[in-house]
Amino acid sequence: MKMFLFTLIASNSIYCSNVNVYVFDSPYASKFHLKSTCKGLSNCSHKIISISLDAAEESGKTIVAGKSKFHVV
Repeated sequence: MKMFLFTLIASNSIYCSNVNVYVFDSPYASKFHLKSTCKGLSNCSHKIISISLDAAEESGKTIVAGKSKFHVV
């Protein structure tokens, strides 16, 4: 059972590391979005850029409220 959970977590981490997310190109941006069509992205005048999920998390950004990065297809 422990090995199954480890494998499941490891495979999700590997899969998610290849995902690009969308952020505002601003030094004050603190969230990332999973889709470029996210409604929240239309609320800002800054340029929207695509970066890797790893880069977003390493820079301290967190996913927008109510979303889960494990729902990425």
